[in-house]
Amino acid sequence: MAASDRDDRESTLAILSRLWGVLSPYKARVIGVALLISFSAALEAAGPQFVRYAFDVVIPGGRSTLFLWFGLAFAGFYLFRAIVEYGGMYWSFALTQQVVSDVRMQAYDHLLTLPVSRFSNEQSGSLSSRVVSDPNALKGMIQAAASRLSGQLVAILVVAGLLVWMNWKLALVNLVVLPLLAFVTYYYQEPLRTASRSIRETVARLTATSTEAISNIRVVKAFVGEEQERERFGTHNQRYVDINLDRRKDVGKMEGLINITSNYGTGALLLVGGWMVVSGSLSLGELTAFIMYQRQLQGPVQSVMFFNDKLQAGMAALERLSELVDTDPETGGDREEVPVGPVELEDVRFSYPDADEPALRDLSLRIEPGETAALVGSSGAGKSTVANLIGRFWDPQEGRVTVDGIDLRSFELQALREHVALVPQDPTLFSGTVADNIRYAEPDAPDEAVRHAAEMANAHGFIQQLVDGYDTQIGERGVRLSGGQKQRVAIARAILTDARILLLDEATSDLDSESEAVIQDALDGLFARGDQLTSIVIAHRLSTIENADTIYVLEDGRLVEQGPHDELLAEGGRYAELWALQRRDADRSARPNPAEPPVVTSAPVDGSSSTRS
Repeated sequence: MAASDRDDRESTLAILSRLWGVLSPYKARVIGVALLISFSAALEAAGPQFVRYAFDVVIPGGRSTLFLWFGLAFAGFYLFRAIVEYGGMYWSFALTQQVVSDVRMQAYDHLLTLPVSRFSNEQSGSLSSRVVSDPNALKGMIQAAASRLSGQLVAILVVAGLLVWMNWKLALVNLVVLPLLAFVTYYYQEPLRTASRSIRETVARLTATSTEAISNIRVVKAFVGEEQERERFGTHNQRYVDINLDRRKDVGKMEGLINITSNYGTGALLLVGGWMVVSGSLSLGELTAFIMYQRQLQGPVQSVMFFNDKLQAGMAALERLSELVDTDPETGGDREEVPVGPVELEDVRFSYPDADEPALRDLSLRIEPGETAALVGSSGAGKSTVANLIGRFWDPQEGRVTVDGIDLRSFELQALREHVALVPQDPTLFSGTVADNIRYAEPDAPDEAVRHAAEMANAHGFIQQLVDGYDTQIGERGVRLSGGQKQRVAIARAILTDARILLLDEATSDLDSESEAVIQDALDGLFARGDQLTSIVIAHRLSTIENADTIYVLEDGRLVEQGPHDELLAEGGRYAELWALQRRDADRSARPNPAEPPVVTSAPVDGSSSTRS
């Protein structure tokens, strides 16, 4: 056996083992459904015996009472069989839906436990496809494997036994047909699985492409990118069509060869069986029943062969789900109590995956409890990386991040993050009401607490002016709110959590001066909570952090300066340079454009001119 064939077989066995692992929690229901469908398949095998009995006994006998009893038995039997078949079909479908639903929920639950690094390696739309689309591809395989396949196998065994019992010589014709059917199925196994895997991956790309375009629709329209997005989606869409066509060709060839082989087997049976009827060694009723049994046998055999198509499609989806589920989740320690104490980075070195240079280089800093600390520096200096490490979205490769001297990795993740609130630069809101978004971290918070948090965040005023106040639907990602409004809702959410550590990641960098002033008032409310809130502010505009207790200046992942605003200005170092640059840019923005002529607003009575700039 070639190495590749052996690997493929081992892979198939591993995935079938995984399938059994998926079904094992439902063993009782699987066995019950399998028995019900097997019983239905066994009942089907009795059908040709009615035909044989009619041809060989009832019709030649010619008695009306015999016809009456035969008709009643025939009607009663097929009514009972229909009820059993319906029960098997319904419970098989119900079992499949339950399994697929549970698999989808398990995959989604695990997705939420994955570290941030996993989300940076794959598009969100592709990940969504793994937990929404891929479980759907399991339906055919699970339903066939868990229920129908068992019924088909029982039907094959029962019918094969009856054929041998009726006439073993004529039954030998099947020995030529069955190996040929098995060979055809085996030959197309790998092409079908490869095509199915490509289809699942292409569906993921389609989902990711469409999701990305829809999520950024304003940017798409602003830069007239509709044609570009259409081409991107069209490329993946055409590939999806091409792969499906190629796969359908293989399925068609496999089905065609199976049908030809089965029909040739029936033809051989007619020839051999017909000669036996002529020679007197077989009755016409027995031959008729034999042909019906042959067709019954070919049906389950073909179903088992065609199951290979569903099997390969399901295995491709199961491979993608297994890859997701097998990804290690975030891990935390056993400590549930997070103390109040200094936040400290000790000789931290950190690099993002596939990055050429470290984001942080042997960085050490200490932020006292209740202190407002600011991180400033040029773009790429490592400011947001510090916030990511304190929130344990990433872990340092060297050194450690501590609270009160305890490594963050020692804390249980949920306990740690309940004490750390994040207000990102681009505030993330969810579809729903304003109140839902403020209440996101505290779902059971009363209305009074929600309103108090909004008031402290300087958000209560604009919320009251909305159509439905706190019950106003804000749309996906808060699309119905302005940037400043979204930021204030995010700050209110942080206030409601009653966290001990606040990470404020450039919350005012994209706002105009008026909105910045409103947000600054909201932050003042947050800082004035009156408890030991440790605030870590990542600032793009230095004017927003003049009153910080300590300012840490980062460059190339290193700490180059630290101290209060006035001291750093007096030192004339890097912070003073950044301050001077921003003041100069601000002065230029405020200075009137000399190319613009003065605008006359009115003509004074005394005849002199009046202008406004």
